[in-house]
Amino acid sequence: MLNLSYEEKIDLLRSLNWDSVEDCKTMLAVIEGQNGPSDASVRERLFVRSLERLPWHYLTALWGIDAIKELYTLKCANSIWPKERRRHFDFALAVLRGDPLPDARWGTEYYKSKRYRFFSDRGNSS
Repeated sequence: MLNLSYEEKIDLLRSLNWDSVEDCKTMLAVIEGQNGPSDASVRERLFVRSLERLPWHYLTALWGIDAIKELYTLKCANSIWPKERRRHFDFALAVLRGDPLPDARWGTEYYKSKRYRFFSDRGNSS
């Protein structure tokens, strides 16, 4: 796991929240859980924003694996945009938590659903 210094975390938060007026030091305290339970909704919004905008190695360095497993709930997952990114995190968190993984999507049913997307049937006159 990547280790970031305090200054690197502040710079990362500054780039993550360039449109926010909140202080990056305060946000880092919220991430690290130093501000108590009163900032739970702020922490959750900041976590979702991090999921949407940060690569995995920065996400784990900023939040930590245990906090990610704790904060990634169904409500959090439904807040992530775009939907494809949500699927990636669902898979990653299932691996981290030891949950059963979904079946691979390359079986017969998946093939049938995608076949006509790639191959035209215009030449078939029957």
